[in-house]
Amino acid sequence: MTAGRGVRVRRLVAVLGWVSVLVLVAAAVLVRLHGVEPTAAHRSTPPSATTPAATGPLHLLGFGDSVMAGAGCDCDDFLRRTGDLLERRTGRAVVTVNDSANGETAADLLGDLRTDDGFTAEIGAADVIVLTIGANDLGPALDDWVGDACERSCYDPEVRAMGSRLSAILAIVDREKRASATVFVVSYWNVFRDGDVGAGNYDRGYLAWSDQVTRDANTTICRTADLADATCVDLYAPFKGADGTKDPTPLLADDGDHPNDAGTALIATVVAAAVERRGSLG
Repeated sequence: MTAGRGVRVRRLVAVLGWVSVLVLVAAAVLVRLHGVEPTAAHRSTPPSATTPAATGPLHLLGFGDSVMAGAGCDCDDFLRRTGDLLERRTGRAVVTVNDSANGETAADLLGDLRTDDGFTAEIGAADVIVLTIGANDLGPALDDWVGDACERSCYDPEVRAMGSRLSAILAIVDREKRASATVFVVSYWNVFRDGDVGAGNYDRGYLAWSDQVTRDANTTICRTADLADATCVDLYAPFKGADGTKDPTPLLADDGDHPNDAGTALIATVVAAAVERRGSLG
């Protein structure tokens, strides 16, 4: 190597050294001003950071009629069983509040939500809200059918009125709930008596007629839930099959109107699965 080359090499090394110093200084200034580490990945969070999982209890709230209240069955109601299932599957504690009542109609529940601050406060504290309501609003249609006949033109006004009340209920729930809370509306296998009891209490046309009323009611319930961004949970197919030919008697209490222990367990399984699918566990 000649002397000229040696000088040029030393000058080049010196220049590169100063460049390295300037790069390090610039990096330090960037970190100080912006908190940004100039790495290849430009991570927005440290490599060890993880999204914290929900650790507090899940608050499960229910409103509804005697189906949710557990009437006709000497067993825990399906809401409590739903909470138990979710607790076992996730390891997260579940606090269950069941504000259902035997004989409750959508009109009754709507009145309660409009006047009872305790109910609205419970909605605001809930993570998951489940409603089973509407069947008792259709009682007048059954009375009409027993008295003479009640085709679709007879019971349809009752179904539509029930749907309007449910819509108003869901509007209040949506207004009072937290943004992260999810809402589920459970449909029916039959809004009246079913199985052997239903067939025995009324004439042979009753089961077909009550099945049609139930299908129309469920359509209204699910459509109303969808419009309110709530999830409709179908109980018709689990109890009677998609085509309605399955005999629900083994799942019904002695009154033919409410689920027995096996039916209640089935409802809890279906509702818990819907809650998990919706991603409501935090």
